[in-house]
Amino acid sequence: MNLARLVELGDAMHQELGREYYLTGAGLKTEPAFQAIYDRFAVLVSDEALETARASGVAPLVEWIVGIRIGRLVASLEEGQLRWEQEAVVRGGGREVPYLRVPIELANEPDRATRLALDAARAHLVAGEVTRLRRERFALEHEAVKQLGYRDYVSGSGALMGIDLPELARAGEAFLGASEALYRDALGRLVKRRLGVPLGQLARADVAWAFRADEYDAAFPLAALVETAVRQMREMGIDAHQAGRVRFDTDERAGKQPRAFCVPVRVPEEVYLVLRPRGGHNDYRTLWHELGHALHFASVGPGRSFTDRWLGDNSVTEGYAMLWDHLTLDPNWLGRYTGLRSAQVRDLRFELLVHELYGVRRYAAKLGYEIVLHGTGLSNGGPEYARRLSDATLFRYGEEDYLQDVDPGFYAARYLRAWQLEAAVSAELTRRFDQDWFRNPRAGVLVQHLMSRGQADPADRLAAEVTGTPLSFGPLLSRLEAELQ
Repeated sequence: MNLARLVELGDAMHQELGREYYLTGAGLKTEPAFQAIYDRFAVLVSDEALETARASGVAPLVEWIVGIRIGRLVASLEEGQLRWEQEAVVRGGGREVPYLRVPIELANEPDRATRLALDAARAHLVAGEVTRLRRERFALEHEAVKQLGYRDYVSGSGALMGIDLPELARAGEAFLGASEALYRDALGRLVKRRLGVPLGQLARADVAWAFRADEYDAAFPLAALVETAVRQMREMGIDAHQAGRVRFDTDERAGKQPRAFCVPVRVPEEVYLVLRPRGGHNDYRTLWHELGHALHFASVGPGRSFTDRWLGDNSVTEGYAMLWDHLTLDPNWLGRYTGLRSAQVRDLRFELLVHELYGVRRYAAKLGYEIVLHGTGLSNGGPEYARRLSDATLFRYGEEDYLQDVDPGFYAARYLRAWQLEAAVSAELTRRFDQDWFRNPRAGVLVQHLMSRGQADPADRLAAEVTGTPLSFGPLLSRLEAELQ
């Protein structure tokens, strides 16, 4: 097999997988067929394909082929989990709720006893079939990586990603220490007003409601969601629909995944943005996040290589997603696009920024936990998971989600690097184009030019080129300290 044939097959497979993921995740199809697609492209998991990728000298191609091998191994398990999620019903707090709708109910349920009961029932369900499926999945991933000659899953994953995972985890631990006092103080003020319970009594079931900010819902109507995005992008000189290449799916649908996603089917010609609304600012921030992904994929130059269009460091596309979603935290953006008064903007931003700090701390804890989990085995991670996540977030996490709350392939590392990239690029855009760069066509030209390169460069090289500084948590921590103190 030559490189041209490898790329031709890869392009075709990505299109089929992307369409299947969209239809299933959007609730438009109940029976996923990932395994059948992998079987049709079985030649891509052959030793010949791996040797072709290795001979090319292009590291993302090797990571990609390994990812396909793993994807085919675990496809039936992923299908099984998707079917389970679509069929499962959670019974708790005197209610019966479809499993996929539980996150939405937790975000909108003001009664704490009901939230606690519903989440406890959800966790009990997850501890059974989902934990079994996830354990089998990760065991297959471990074996596949070790069979390629890597010492273990952690070191092999880091080598394939081109990321020093232990070093990033150490930087995350340092961030946790440096932001501890700031977070404890800010969260304490928020939950006192929002929940009326001491920090020591917070539980995972309280997270979505604590940060729901429902009193501001009128400023974020669902009917104006896409319209507002189109307006803001237009002011920046960017077509949100990219001449029809970006397709928005924001309808409520029973089988739709609660977690929003963006999936490219053909890059750059066909990209889907999928959101299951739950109300308020969260819908706006989430849509802007997925719009960042969608614009990135739809802006890639059609002449770019397969590697630039489909592969590379996903910290980059996550960085663009965060660049957009962080706009919805900006005081100038809030004042311009929501009609909130200055005092309301100040109060809302405080809640949003505490949520932001919660998110970074949660992912820093997740990466450290996942390195321990994958390094020591998959069957006894509950206590370690509960301890690390509870200590970092100050919400009590249970042991049941110790495998469910793990994204395959150490994706937590991509998110952490994306936070670093976003903070650095945002500071540079502000320096060049002032605070309201988000409606400056000159800034739009620069950002769309960067996005047109796909993922030709990893996040660290992109940050060095645009800002002249290496990736770190420094800019992010400085910004949060300035805004929350």
